[in-house]
Amino acid sequence: MNGFVAWHRPSPLLDALGGFMRDPDDPLRAGFVVEGAKTNARGFLHAGTIATIADVVIGHALAVQSDPPVPLVTVNLSCDLVGAARSGEWVDVTVTPTRVGRRLASGTATFATERVVAKVTALFMPATGA
Repeated sequence: MNGFVAWHRPSPLLDALGGFMRDPDDPLRAGFVVEGAKTNARGFLHAGTIATIADVVIGHALAVQSDPPVPLVTVNLSCDLVGAARSGEWVDVTVTPTRVGRRLASGTATFATERVVAKVTALFMPATGA
């Protein structure tokens, strides 16, 4: 949480989740505190929150790999949920680009507290005049 700032590209869904942050110097890092709308009924990080944030963070990280950034749309998103994060915990998200081409881009995001919570893989393609 130290040094992170509010996510600079709001959307209605991210606004509803609230409290999503980014590293101001590294587009491959983001994070958030597990709280409120990000939790399930038992107070754990919701899988839907993981998928939502991964989609946004991986897409943004891949888009800014090009100059100028290329708008991308999600083609596939796969989540491996390997642990749990509890209400009040900080979750660090680290993106690793695996391919950035003209027709496809892919990357992974690791969600971790003191332990790995999830690994998400995503595939994107450039947005076309939509």
